[in-house]
Amino acid sequence: MKIELISTDDRGRYLVSHAAEIERILREVMDEKYIVALYGENEKQFLLSTLVAVEPDKGYLLFEQGVDNSMNSLLLSSKECTFATTHDQVHIQFSSTNIESAKLGQESVFRVPMPREILRLQRREYYRLVTSVVNPVKCHINTSSGLMESVVVDISIGGVGVLAYTEDGYLKAGDVFHGCRITLPGTGEFAVGLTVCATFDITLKNGRLTHRAGCRFIDLPPSVETAIQRYIIQVDRERRARYV
Repeated sequence: MKIELISTDDRGRYLVSHAAEIERILREVMDEKYIVALYGENEKQFLLSTLVAVEPDKGYLLFEQGVDNSMNSLLLSSKECTFATTHDQVHIQFSSTNIESAKLGQESVFRVPMPREILRLQRREYYRLVTSVVNPVKCHINTSSGLMESVVVDISIGGVGVLAYTEDGYLKAGDVFHGCRITLPGTGEFAVGLTVCATFDITLKNGRLTHRAGCRFIDLPPSVETAIQRYIIQVDRERRARYV
């Protein structure tokens, strides 16, 4: 199982394969206690963990196990697991076909071989999903005049493109909004902060004027980032399945 956020042709541009650089990045992930999402091979379930030991001399990494024993067992029985986190606003990802249970003191942990390569992807290079018109993603923007309802037309882990009717208000580049709410169908509603990066008007075929804005997420919590990533993967997989 691979969580592919970029095309296979582009993959080589983002790979880090130098052992010392991989160790440096992973140690910073550990020291800063970044949340790491561990995905089993079915892509539908994941566990949130932290990296607790980097042992290049012994050739392995140690991750915390979760409180859900069934999820721990699912990961341990997976033929391949994918590990995804964020480091200095950059997405970090690698996969392993060997995950086993071990002990760190009295605590149960996952032991994984040191990766030979990791995928490092800048936020601006994230895969951007065009959302469904039939099952739209909604975003309520917390403006000074109240909540402005908008439709999300595309989404990535870095931000969203939103569309609203001009009578509902205008956004302008540089605006910052906290306490916004984004609703992902089948996933849930989440609080996010947004910075407006660019805006322009679009006239629909029926002549109605709409307002489009490209927005960047502000300090997206790891749990929300994971939920957005999961939603993108799920929708993309469903679309691909329709053409198989």
